Amino acid sequence: MTLLAEAVGLLSAATAEKVEPAEARTRVEALRDRHPGAALRLLWQREEYDGSLHYDLLVREPATDAGVVSLSWCPDDALPWPLRGVQRGGEMLLVRVNGVELEVADAIGFLDVLWREAPLRDRLVDTCLVREVLDAGGEELDDAALQDAADAFRRARGLLTAEATREWMRRERLSDRQFEDLVVHQAQVARLRERVTAGRVDAELTADSHRYDQLRLVRVEHPDAAAAARLARLTEAPDLLAAAAADFAAGSGPAPALVTVTRADLGPELAEAVAGNGPVPLGDRFLVASVLGVRPATREAVSRRLFADWLAERRAEARIEWNWGPRG
Repeated sequence: MTLLAEAVGLLSAATAEKVEPAEARTRVEALRDRHPGAALRLLWQREEYDGSLHYDLLVREPATDAGVVSLSWCPDDALPWPLRGVQRGGEMLLVRVNGVELEVADAIGFLDVLWREAPLRDRLVDTCLVREVLDAGGEELDDAALQDAADAFRRARGLLTAEATREWMRRERLSDRQFEDLVVHQAQVARLRERVTAGRVDAELTADSHRYDQLRLVRVEHPDAAAAARLARLTEAPDLLAAAAADFAAGSGPAPALVTVTRADLGPELAEAVAGNGPVPLGDRFLVASVLGVRPATREAVSRRLFADWLAERRAEARIEWNWGPRG
């Protein structure tokens, strides 16, 4: 049987049996195993109108690499095409508190930080880029790997008992399936990071390990130049922290922040402040910073930085369409 014929059979069976995306992905992996070299990508959409799932499969056969075939299957009793993509009234609802509703577009208007703070936007885009790669396959986990991932997930959050885990899930309003999806995604991302950075971590550590040292900093952004200059004369980080905390308690200055960054991520202004050249002008504020401690570079830190660089390259080439509605 040809690849395309099997793909059509897979889509029709998945639709008829109303399988969930996880099972559909497993079937696509089996199809990929039977046709080595074929590029397969499963897409799906859960219709808001009736909750039904619609699957599509993008197929590029190795023997005919002239383009991509897009396959879909629609049974006679499926949702009519005019109703595909119809939004329910609550689809744009972000949160409801005591009966008061806040829609996505309004939230974006209120939380203007989403439009100014690039790192948050980057994280949202990165999530889509990672999903794009994972949907293409290659990061499947067996039962043992999934159990290890779940145990690591719980340990990282101090969820050392089943009761603690259940309570955390209740607070986060996660179902068993959502918890499993969260663990699987985190484990798959870790596998992807290992694949992307394979063979490069040790080379980076050998070439310039200090670039990845982690610095624990005291950081203060003061609106008053004279007060910032006074703080900058305190050369020891504990003294800076104590003085800034005292100013904050007295209502005469902002709260000091404790941050952890690598040397590679300092940025010019923060690097200048850490070097003792503060206060450094930073918009309408003055930056003062000092190093509390240094943790030597680890393989984990280097791996995460290399993965972040890989994502940044993909972001630069991505076609990004924000759909947050009109601003405030």
